[in-house]
Amino acid sequence: MMSLGNATGSRRRSLGGMSEINITSFVDVVLVLLIIFMMTSQFLQAGFDVDLPKADTPALDTQQEPIVVTLGLDKRLEVDGEPVGAPEGLGAALQREIAAKGSRPVYLRADRTIPYGAIVRVMEGIRAAGVQDVGLMTNAGREDWFER
Repeated sequence: MMSLGNATGSRRRSLGGMSEINITSFVDVVLVLLIIFMMTSQFLQAGFDVDLPKADTPALDTQQEPIVVTLGLDKRLEVDGEPVGAPEGLGAALQREIAAKGSRPVYLRADRTIPYGAIVRVMEGIRAAGVQDVGLMTNAGREDWFER
């Protein structure tokens, strides 16, 4: 009968040692997830989808992150993900962005089916802000309009 009492006593002591929670593996998993989320967030694009035209031009190697002006088929206009009400407000929005983050190249990201006149109007707004370095964003490939 004494041995039975000893067995329950030792069981209680071993359970007492398990009351501490080891969070080392939990912290490891959280850090790995944090690194994964940080890396994948670099590949996410803010804003809305735009069907870019195709061009067989090499990618630009820029040292600075450009300011991206996006023009959608639904006439939405954004500067680095911030909505701009109308093309007339584009110059002021670009000047605010340049004042906040410094002078950088500006890339126009526009849907391939937007009329040429609308692109010219947006380019006028970019030039009105005093920006001289403007590029057009495209996808890799060749546009098939000439082959039709």
